[in-house]
Amino acid sequence: MVQRFGTDKVGYSFAPIICIWFAFIAIIGLYNFIKHDPSVIKAVNPKYIVDYFIRNKKDAWVSLGGVVLCITGSEALFADVGHFTVRSIQLSMCFVTYPTLVLAYSGQAAFLRKHNDVVADSFYKSVP
Repeated sequence: MVQRFGTDKVGYSFAPIICIWFAFIAIIGLYNFIKHDPSVIKAVNPKYIVDYFIRNKKDAWVSLGGVVLCITGSEALFADVGHFTVRSIQLSMCFVTYPTLVLAYSGQAAFLRKHNDVVADSFYKSVP
């Protein structure tokens, strides 16, 4: 429907929409992080991932696949448009996407610490 205008126009309008989306999920994550349980930030400590792998062995590697998919799905938002350079994708992943996802997922983790009955729909239920 919009492709008739050319993919460059679609790509040009895509960036502000994605920036707004990332801003919203970062703000929601920060809100939930502060309101519910700021101690979830300790999960960033590499000691916990080492303990997790020691404790869960093969199952830890399987769950790591889900974590990688969370990050690569966000990278695909940029790469699929095709109008971004490799360098711009690298910079946006390091300085926009990754910090936003850490805030969003930390906020969801903090929310789930208080509301563990809504695991299946935690993203939408965590929106204030």
